[in-house]
Amino acid sequence: MGARSTLNALCLYLLALSFTATAQVGLREQVLSTFIYTRYGDRTPFVLPISPTLTPLGAQQLFEAGDRVRQRYLVPVNGEAESTAIHGIASYQLEYDQLSIVSTDDQYVFASAQAFLQGLYPPLQTSSNYTYIAGQSTIQNGTNLVAPLNGYQYPNINSVSGNDLNSIWVSGMSNCPAYVASTNDYYGTGSFESIQNSTREFYQSLQPDFLNGIFSDASVGYYDAYYIYDYLNYASIHNTSAAQLLSPEVLTKAKILSDDWVFALNADVAASGSTPGDHIRAIAGRTLATRILQAFYTTINTQGNSDKMTLFFGSFEPMVAFAALAQLVSPQNAAFYNVPEPGSSFIFELYTLQSEEIDTYPDTSDLFVRFLYQNGTGPYSSLVEYPLFGLSPSQTSITFVDFIAGLQNFMMFSVEDWCTTCNSFIVFCPAFTGTDGNLNPTTGFSPSRHGLSPIVAGVIGAVVTLAVALLLFAMVMLLGGVRIHRVHTKRRSELGGFKGGAKLASDQDLTLSKGGVGAVVVASEDPAHPSPVRGHERVGSWELRDQAKAEEAQGRVLNPVAGQPRRPSYEEDDMPINPFTPAVTPHNHV
Repeated sequence: MGARSTLNALCLYLLALSFTATAQVGLREQVLSTFIYTRYGDRTPFVLPISPTLTPLGAQQLFEAGDRVRQRYLVPVNGEAESTAIHGIASYQLEYDQLSIVSTDDQYVFASAQAFLQGLYPPLQTSSNYTYIAGQSTIQNGTNLVAPLNGYQYPNINSVSGNDLNSIWVSGMSNCPAYVASTNDYYGTGSFESIQNSTREFYQSLQPDFLNGIFSDASVGYYDAYYIYDYLNYASIHNTSAAQLLSPEVLTKAKILSDDWVFALNADVAASGSTPGDHIRAIAGRTLATRILQAFYTTINTQGNSDKMTLFFGSFEPMVAFAALAQLVSPQNAAFYNVPEPGSSFIFELYTLQSEEIDTYPDTSDLFVRFLYQNGTGPYSSLVEYPLFGLSPSQTSITFVDFIAGLQNFMMFSVEDWCTTCNSFIVFCPAFTGTDGNLNPTTGFSPSRHGLSPIVAGVIGAVVTLAVALLLFAMVMLLGGVRIHRVHTKRRSELGGFKGGAKLASDQDLTLSKGGVGAVVVASEDPAHPSPVRGHERVGSWELRDQAKAEEAQGRVLNPVAGQPRRPSYEEDDMPINPFTPAVTPHNHV
């Protein structure tokens, strides 16, 4: 009897396993939304005297990055599973509500965003041969029109400057005095001094052939490691002579030192500013984390109807900082020990597991997040999954609830939080911190929000004083009979010319050339120099083509009749005015 019971239990267990396996096989992934942060493409170096701009190579890199995203999330190809396509997203014709695009206002970043979108949503003729076009414009003769350049599509890219509060999400380290102060502290550490001394000879060896005229002898060193590599890398790509002289070993060493410099200033999570544990050097990663979560919440709250794809374009600092905060920088993830290549992308997928086509938006408990990294756009780069928050390599997907918990350990919760952490006095911070935007130069902190600041109190005092003075002056005028009137000065001059009595000695006259067609501006004759100095000639005046009229006009101007009053000028304000002149009598007629 015991053997029979054991056998029955075993059968039931195996049957349950078979049902579980069947259910798991029936489930499939469905991507609901993505957040993608992409670094700008190849650009001109910062150290050149002109503003950096995106190069054609950089545009190609970002176009390739956009095309790869298109192949995964819009029109999966090469046998990829359908689950990689975002649910409900437009594959060919851009729908503006489905995308949220943010870029800094730097030319090379904004142009990178444009190139990326060209790859993501190419011209309609190229992508679909006008097959999947909705909303074509039909004019009265029955012709369907599309945009120029074979149906070029115009995305709505939100470009934010440093004065825009939304700039902190895409470039959280900018306009942050506490971040600058912390990076300056690094230059006084023993670690910096050690690297500076050990690499001095290496950088000085680069000066004669590569850096002369660009960097001074005094500034060549690890202090400018990133800017030196930035210049050398550009030269190796775009200059044939430099590429031949610059050995791969030298360029590689310069890159390693540049990466060390970048990580010291943006990935040191142990460094603190005004508050212990504020991760001030990784603040760009903290603000980026906030915006990722906000994008997913927007999608969830609208049931997937908006922000199906959020695209951010900026520099590498937020990527480096976020990787450090999310514990992506580890021996098992060697790729994160290097600064992301141009065109690299951090991709966060929000997806669900469903047994059939989605008809209702899933609950948050049924949502998952996956992180992928595309390092560069070269032929050997590809999208690779990595585990977040120090999890094991097999845990590349986590629940949305766990994702929120992981981000809340370091994310920036509000604009006010950023302003306070940064001790920033940027234009929008006073609205959130209740200060007048000024910092105490001795402490670096904003003044107290209680009471009036000295500047505001001074302004109020000045206004009150001025108001009292004006009131007293008005009383004196009213009670004392003081009146203010204008004294007219009737200046007359014997100088001739077109200004008559208003003419100054320095004014030039207008004389007519023979034939009356041209007019020449001349100066009054000097007795010592009888020949007048010629001015600018105006040729072809239609008013003066008739010689007789021209001579008559010239005579009236240069030799006015004695006693004949000159025609009054409407520019003068001293004409006699009779205040008792009868009013204008209206004359009505049909």
